[in-house]
Parts: sequence; structure tokens; C-alpha cells
Amino acid sequence: MPTVLVEKDRCKGCGLCVSACPSHVLAMSSEINARGYFFPLVEHPDDCTGCRYCVLVCPDLAIQVENKGKTTAPPEALTEKPMHYCPGCTHGVIHRLVAEAIDGLGVRERTVGIAPVGCSVLAYEYFNVDMHEASHGRAAAVATGIKRARPDLIVFAYQGDGDLASIGMAETIHAANRGEKITVIFVNNAIYGMTGGQMAPTTMPGQVASTCPLGRDVTLAGYPIRMVELLKELKTPAYLTRVSVHDPKAIMQARAAIKKAFQHQVNGTCYSFVEVLSTCPTGWGLQPHEACDWLRDNMMPYYPLGEFKTPEKGVVKETER
Repeated sequence: MPTVLVEKDRCKGCGLCVSACPSHVLAMSSEINARGYFFPLVEHPDDCTGCRYCVLVCPDLAIQVENKGKTTAPPEALTEKPMHYCPGCTHGVIHRLVAEAIDGLGVRERTVGIAPVGCSVLAYEYFNVDMHEASHGRAAAVATGIKRARPDLIVFAYQGDGDLASIGMAETIHAANRGEKITVIFVNNAIYGMTGGQMAPTTMPGQVASTCPLGRDVTLAGYPIRMVELLKELKTPAYLTRVSVHDPKAIMQARAAIKKAFQHQVNGTCYSFVEVLSTCPTGWGLQPHEACDWLRDNMMPYYPLGEFKTPEKGVVKETER
């Protein structure tokens, strides 16, 4: 019988595991852990089907499932250090998917990650690979230098929307246009999360941010920039895709896309770019489960999911996605 294992002192009490469980196995405790958060309890253990949805959605790697003597262990490409991200922030989920891809392809010992300014600035604490810091927006330039100097390395940039699509726009476009053999993980949560919740290039029309308290006015600030659609117009071959991490099904699709992006680099095929729609419960002023719903209802209609360009087929038409 499957057994849910909760490491309560890693938990930040976001409750995403409780919301995701289709069998209602979990419930939040009325007690707090050593970090001052409520944590999930296994309330109905006999009802567990072993779907592992709780493992997929947990941004803090606080839950594992044991089944038939096998446990869902965290990836080796992640350290054991608890993450600093806000409760319910899906950066932790994306970190795990990137680490799983690195482990799955057996490239951990020759992988280098680039973390610029933003919420991911401390990513070197969590990825068990060589890491390099970059100035705000310059991750693609740093990644280019490392990859050209050491083509044998697997190099990825991990960037937020303000970093990549604002101050780093030039570096992003030109790295893609040159076809640099790097992998870019672009985390789009429609806001500047770390520096005060300002409007980002990807902030939705009407969305409230600290610098647009009445909501984004497109007559003044223009419309949100859709990076994948922008990059697909370049002639250079590339792998361009957009995924999301708002629910278990989407996370599984994101896992496959991220691994595929790294595989293209391993094969030396092309530049690869994965845009990941992510939540920012703190910046959005929502509970974690509400933030996931808000992403689905507000971001996904404007930022449709799917593969937009592949090196085999070129640009993929809307009807083919």
C-alpha cells in the first residue's frame, strides 16, 4: 500500500498538496512546525492510491511517497538545503523539474547553471551543480561565454520575467538569433517578485502591481510581451515551448518539455527556451491554491501552452499545438 511521508519541518504550509490530492488523504495540522508553519497530516492513509500528485506540487520537497519498497527521492542535482521562497511559490517545483532532467540525462558533473538577479538569485544554494552569478538580465551573455569557452559543458540560464524580458531583452534575443547551444528556463509569474511587486513586461492587462495600483493600463504601458511568440519569428532553428506548473497534469507536461530542452543541448541541436508559467502568491496577494487558479484563468488564455518551434519542424502552427 502506498505511504505518504511528510518531512514537516521542510514545509511552509502552502496547502497545495491538500488541494491536489484527489483522494483527500491529507489535511492541514492545527499545530506548527519548527519554522512556524502549519503542515500536512496524513489523515486517511488507507485512501492513498499512490498517484504522487502531492509530490509533484510540493514546492519545498517536503513530501515523498513510498510504494512497494520504493520511495520518490529528491533529485541528486538538488541540495538538501530548505528553499527560501515564499509559501506556495512554484520556483521550488521548477527547480525540481530542472534537476530531474539533469539527473535523467546523466550530465550533472558537467552542468553549469546561471542565476541572475531576482527571486532565483540564491539558486546556487539549491542546485547541486556548478553555478555562476550574472548581473541583472545578463544570464544569456554569461551562458554564451561559458558555452563557447567550454562546448562540452551543459549550460542553463534560470531567469525571471523582469530579468529576461526587460533588462535582459537584448541578450535574450541575440543569444537566440545566434543559435547559442544553451538552455534557458524562463519563469513567468507576471510580476517583479523579489524587488517589491512592480509591474513586469509580462504583467497582465488590469493586473494590480505596486507600480500600477489601479492595474496595468495598456494605453500607457502597452500589452504584456509574449516571449515565445517573439522568438519564434527568428529564422534561427530553436526549440521554443511554453508550459505551466499550476496543477499536477501541467507539471508532468512541463517535466517532459524541460528534459527535451536539455536533450537538445546534449545533442548539440539548437538553442532551447522553456517558458514556465509560475505563481507568485505573495506578489499577487492570493493564497497559494487561489494563485494556481488565477494563473489558469488569467494567464493561460493570453499565454497559451504548447511547442511553438522545434528544430525538426520549424514553427508549429496554432492548430498543431
